[in-house]
This record gives sequence, structure tokens and C-alpha cells, in this order.
Amino acid sequence: MKNHHLFILLFVLLLSACESLVTDVSPDKLPDIESKLVVQSFISPQNNRITVVVTESIPLFGESSVNMNIIKNASVKISDGTKEVSMTYDSTGSSYSIDRSRMTISAGKTYQLLVSDGTRSVKSSCTVPIGNVVIKTHDIDTVFSSNSYHPDTAITVKMTWEDIKGATNFYRARAFLELEYTILEGTNPENYKERRVRNRFNVDWDRDAVRNDFQNDVNRDGEIFNSPIGRFNLPAPFVYSLPDGTLHTLYPRSRIISLTFQVDHTDEDYFKYHRSLQLRNTDNPFSEPALIYSNITGGLGCYAAYNSTFFVYRPNR
Repeated sequence: MKNHHLFILLFVLLLSACESLVTDVSPDKLPDIESKLVVQSFISPQNNRITVVVTESIPLFGESSVNMNIIKNASVKISDGTKEVSMTYDSTGSSYSIDRSRMTISAGKTYQLLVSDGTRSVKSSCTVPIGNVVIKTHDIDTVFSSNSYHPDTAITVKMTWEDIKGATNFYRARAFLELEYTILEGTNPENYKERRVRNRFNVDWDRDAVRNDFQNDVNRDGEIFNSPIGRFNLPAPFVYSLPDGTLHTLYPRSRIISLTFQVDHTDEDYFKYHRSLQLRNTDNPFSEPALIYSNITGGLGCYAAYNSTFFVYRPNR
């Protein structure tokens, strides 16, 4: 009986100790973490426009917004050291942009970016990498699914390129597919109509520990680089039922217009920023949280440059 009373006493003391660990903190004693300007812009000699996205971060104890906290009234200026150009807000793209004719982007040149919303000012600079890689080989294949319940077809691609010798280089492999296919238009099966459309799609890479779409030439100067395998699933047939129970099948009849292989010769900031995004978005449940890289003085985000090489494959008609 004494042991029973002693156990109850210890249990009560333990509960009171646990409650004492929970302390209400007055809001005026919490750290004052203010919102910062967030800038994202990637410039290239091959781009038709220079685009800058300006938002603001969410304070530590603030509420998120569905419009991404876009700043629409900022002063955005880009300079090459000789000429400075102001950029206007484009509501269509929710960004600030100018045509490349107003500021020529050239390899080897450094460009400054200045952004202010009247109370906060941030800046950054980047230098466009010199040199374009040579795409040595490209491979295209077709993979058919063995699943009889949901058969599909995938296009797989891969490529190799030669490293630019004598300097530390950073690369990003990309691929795009221009596809023509058939879709259904209408609100219900009774008024469905077929229509041919064309769209451009990104090819997704099968990343692993050996190959990634972001690579550098540390200890690999002058070597041949291999991309991961890229994969794109073609539109699958779609079966629908009419009110009388009749089944119809839409066959997309996909036709590849072109496949574009692209290798971006990037600066180090571009590489570090995008790799940090990959590490943060990994599906590995055992990975540690990764901080997003930033090179914006006084704010957050990334302003960086790249120089692209393209190879366009067009199937025989």
C-alpha cells in the first residue's frame, strides 16, 4: 500500500514538472524578424528578355499570402557599368522585364542589379560565363509500359558534352520536347470535340548519386560529361462514356516536332542556388534541412548568369 501511494505521489510530481516546461511567452519578447525583399533573376545572352521577380519573405510569425507577396511598385535597375536601364512591371508575368535590345547581355561582362521598394534596398551582381560547351552525343529512345491496365509510352533522352578546359566550370543539363497531339474540348461527353494542339514540355531527369542535371568539373577538367536519363511520358489514350453507355477512346496520336538538348554553362551562384533547391526538395526522409543559397545583399534570392548551347533534333517527316 505504501508503494502504491508513493507511485501516485511520483506520478503527480511528474505531471507538474511537465506542465512547468510549457511557458507562455509574451509577443513583445519574441525576436523581431522583419520581412525581406526576395529577388530572382537569371540572365543569359540567349534569352530574348531580361526578367526579374521581386517578392518579400514572410516574417517569422507572419501569415502567408496566396499571391506570393509580389512587389508591384519596386524600382528595378540593371547596369553594365556604363549604361543603366530601369525595368517596368509586367502584370502578365508578375515580374519586371525589358527586351534584350535595351541591355545587351554578353559573355564575360558583369551586370549589377539594384532593387528598392522605397524603404528597403537590395543589390547583387553577376558575370556571364565565357565559352559554350560542345554537345558531343545525344540519344533518343522509346520505352513502352508493360502494364496492361494503364499502358503508356515514354521518350527517354541522354547526352554528353565536353568540359571547357582550364577553368572551374558549372553546368546544367536540360531538354525540351515540342509535341503535337489530340485533346478533347468541351464540358461533357455529349459536346466533346477533338482538336490538335502543340505544346512545349520539359523533360524530367532521373537523378541519382552518380549523375545529376547540375554538375561541375572539379577534378574533371577537360573530361566528357554525361547527363542523367531524361524521361517524358507521352499522353495516354483516354476512354470516356456517352449517356447511352457507349464507350469512346481518344487516341492522342502524338507526333514529336522537335527535341531540344541544352547545356547551360552557369556561374557558381546559379549552380549553388539551384542545387540548394534540389537538396531542400529531396524525397529522402533522412536528409537534413537545407538552407536556400542567396547572393542578394540586404535581401534573399539569387541573381545569376548562364551561357547556353543548343542542339535541336527534328524527326524526319
